[in-house]
Order: sequence, then C-alpha cells, then structure tokens
Amino acid sequence: MKNSPSKLQQGNFTVEFAIVGVFFALLLVFSADVVVKLAYKGKLERLSYSAASIIKERTEIYGADHFPFEPEKQIGEEATQLYDIVLASLKRTSGNFDAEKFGFQVRMVRENKNVRVPFTQGISCNNSQSLQPLDFVTTFGRRATLYEVTLCYETPSWYGNLIGKEFSRVSSRSVSMGR
Repeated sequence: MKNSPSKLQQGNFTVEFAIVGVFFALLLVFSADVVVKLAYKGKLERLSYSAASIIKERTEIYGADHFPFEPEKQIGEEATQLYDIVLASLKRTSGNFDAEKFGFQVRMVRENKNVRVPFTQGISCNNSQSLQPLDFVTTFGRRATLYEVTLCYETPSWYGNLIGKEFSRVSSRSVSMGR
C-alpha cells in the first residue's frame, strides 16, 4: 500500500505546527519577562524619585543643606530611615518581594566629590551612571549639594534562563538638588 499524499501532508503539518508552537511559546515567555521587568522598573523609578525628594526636603527642614566635606563620615540615620521607608513600600506594592534581592544606595555629592561616605544596603547596584561627574552651580554661584538615590532589584529571568543568558537586574537612579 502506497502512502497517500494526505498522510504525507499530515506529518508535514505536525512538524510546522511544532516549530511555530515553540516560537510562540518563546515569544510569550519573553513578553511576560519584559512585563515583569517594566513593572519593577516603574516601581523603582517612582521610589527613587520620592526618596531623593524626601532626603532633599529633610535637609531643608533641619536647615543642613551645605554640609562640610567629611568623606570619612557616614551620611547618617536619615539614610537608614529612608531605606526602611522604601523597603516597606516595595513590600506593600509587590506581592512576592524579596528583600535579599534589593539594593539601595544614597550619595551626597558636591563639586564631583562625595560629601559623606555613600550609604549602601543590600545588593550592589553597580550603577555605571553613578560614576559620571555630578556638579551643579546655582545662579548665585554657589555649588549645590546633589542627592543621588540608586535602587536595584534582581527580578526573575524566565527568558534569560531559557536562552542561557542573564537579564535579571533592574535599576533606577534619581538625582535631586538640595534646596
């Protein structure tokens, strides 16, 4: 008995369907991975901006914006309180937030120099933008103190696990000028 053309076509269709199915599954995994990363990126962007604004306003309230250069001295308890605020906010807004995968850094910079030792907590954010020179001169010729807040989080990397590469870290950086 000879193979009929319809039987040969059926096998061909199965192979093509499998190839298209694998491609479609990879596309779905990639899309889901991007959605998760964008959601975390948005949360980190809002929180880093809010944190930079909070520390800027606190210095205005306490009247201490023009700090003397003391690069060996830690920023202070304001940074610890700020870390606690950001951490609590992320725990409330993210259902499966893991504090072990979170990184936080606050820098005070004036004339491209650290005014205080940067405050870091959690994982290292390795922010290459953070190494760029930060300097701002006001209209009165005074060098302003800049507050830089960097947040990062290790998100699940479904697509990266499938293709053997790592695309898991999402980060955000905000800079605010002292008042």
